[in-house]
Amino acid sequence: MTIQQLGDFGDFSLSVLVTSPPWYENCYLVQHKPTKSLAIIDPGGDGERILEAVAALGGKPEVIFLTHGHPDHLGAAHQIEVALKIPTRAHADELPVISNSSDLNKSFTGKSQQGPGSLETFTGEPTETLGGAPIRILHTPGHTPGGICLDFGPFVITGDTLFRNGIGRTDLPGGSEQQLWASINRLLGLVEDDVVLFSGHGPEWTVRDARRWWRMVG
Repeated sequence: MTIQQLGDFGDFSLSVLVTSPPWYENCYLVQHKPTKSLAIIDPGGDGERILEAVAALGGKPEVIFLTHGHPDHLGAAHQIEVALKIPTRAHADELPVISNSSDLNKSFTGKSQQGPGSLETFTGEPTETLGGAPIRILHTPGHTPGGICLDFGPFVITGDTLFRNGIGRTDLPGGSEQQLWASINRLLGLVEDDVVLFSGHGPEWTVRDARRWWRMVG
């Protein structure tokens, strides 16, 4: 797993690491260029490699954000919290999913999993910050009750709410197809055509392309 630079987006730079099998999950590193502040989004595994990538970027790690609490998105959170002395932040509605993450991981892989140890939660749709720059939180339930998207302006991290030409599964505990469809409708109505969507698995696409696809499947 190597770090891939995805580019500069205004005051932010974005990189991704794809975690090892079986998940192949996108862990994103977002750096606020003026301050070098760094956020780690969805560290699903390969903690040592994520830490190596953080060191290589040379930034100031501030926070871990979880788009949701499934095991493939938080598997390395505890290790990174301890190593970098930073908290993990997630939506309060996601607490039951995070609490059940180890059991869910065991059902898929046969192994238990340690969850975040420095977990902070928020409610609603607060404006978070990175290096003083705003991050709009969009609560997008459906894949999980407390799923969120993180809107950095030129790009949005969508987690497993919306993939390129696909949507998140709703058959796991707390999932709701009706809520997910409503969340995707709302998401695509809130962001501009040229915004780039980066999901939890697979490649990115623009809001323009996502709207075109959504009209066909919806």
